[in-house]
Amino acid sequence: MGELLPNMDTMHMWSDGYESLAYYRARGGYQALQRALELSPAAIVSRLEEAGLRGRGGAAFPTALKWKSVMESDAPQRYLVVNGAEGEPGSFKDRTLMAMAPHAVLEGILIAAHTLQVDAVLFYVNAKFIDSLAALRQALAEAKEAGLYGTRGLVRTPVRIIPETHVYIAGEETALINVLMGNPAQPWHKPPYPTQQGYNKMPTVVNNVETLAHVAVILRKGAEWYRTERPALFAVSGDVRKPGVFELPLGTPLLRLLEEAGGPLPGQEIQAVLPGGYSTPWILSENFDVRLDYDSLREIGTGLGAAIIVVGSGRSLGSVAWDVLEFFARETCGKCPVCVRGTRAMADGFSAAREGALSAESAESLLALAQKHRRKGVCTFLDTAARFAEAAVPALTMAPVWDESRE
Repeated sequence: MGELLPNMDTMHMWSDGYESLAYYRARGGYQALQRALELSPAAIVSRLEEAGLRGRGGAAFPTALKWKSVMESDAPQRYLVVNGAEGEPGSFKDRTLMAMAPHAVLEGILIAAHTLQVDAVLFYVNAKFIDSLAALRQALAEAKEAGLYGTRGLVRTPVRIIPETHVYIAGEETALINVLMGNPAQPWHKPPYPTQQGYNKMPTVVNNVETLAHVAVILRKGAEWYRTERPALFAVSGDVRKPGVFELPLGTPLLRLLEEAGGPLPGQEIQAVLPGGYSTPWILSENFDVRLDYDSLREIGTGLGAAIIVVGSGRSLGSVAWDVLEFFARETCGKCPVCVRGTRAMADGFSAAREGALSAESAESLLALAQKHRRKGVCTFLDTAARFAEAAVPALTMAPVWDESRE
């Protein structure tokens, strides 16, 4: 049994299709909330800091630092925004958590609301996640009936579940806040950061769904246990036999995760892995011995994100690269002209890679194009696309000509 996801052996007993309050309590649920209510907010944040918790939405920002920033504010209002957008291609770990273990998420939310002393919790959920929305609403009702939450509960902060038709850029925290305030899904230039001026211009913490589930684990198991065990969720998709969400320690070797996912499809080999979905450069076979943690992945020029996409030998790397860059060209919010032009230029430039290896001249041109667009734009969207393109060029220059008969 994991600490984040429930015991799958009990699934056949779940009458409502998710882990109910009774089953969650049977594995220690809401013990963390009880302990949090006995601690000062400063002591809770200290435990998160000691545990080394970082955001699990892709940016990996230290959670304690974000919380401290809001707690130090003397503004008249504070807010907690829960990011349940999960629009990253290949990511479904948050949806799985919300749908199967809603109380694991809710307990973390209630601890955060108590610690931060917020006026309200705004829980943004992708409207397509029907199963997640149903489970979350039922979990809130169960918690209220049990006296854990509500006007007469242990935590009285209102929690609003807000389903929204999602666009990719709304996963960025400032764009998400804009959506919640009824504005277009466009990021703003930082500073001010949301912790300074967020929802309604007030200090706001934006946390990912999985991040908040970790908060409850840390308070329940202790910071020392957490630093040793380092639990994490990995959503694996693509060309593997058993795609799914796997709970394994942070720092697990990539090869072990690939084994857990059943290995490559029959008759294929794994030629690349995107360890952060479309938001990170790929890992090629010479680095498959890497460990899945922030420092190890940074050393080889990539990063850990919300999704792990596996590319088998049945697909060309060139077509994958074009798919990624075409996605960015399609999903730009349109606020920055340099982003609109840059993402489209990179996608068009990589279209030739679908047919085979890039010529030396094309590779040089695409590399210059990618480098030109690094660190440009209001948010990290354009830089993310350019970073992927820059890292992809060398592999595509060396790639063999694609043989369509293999398809």
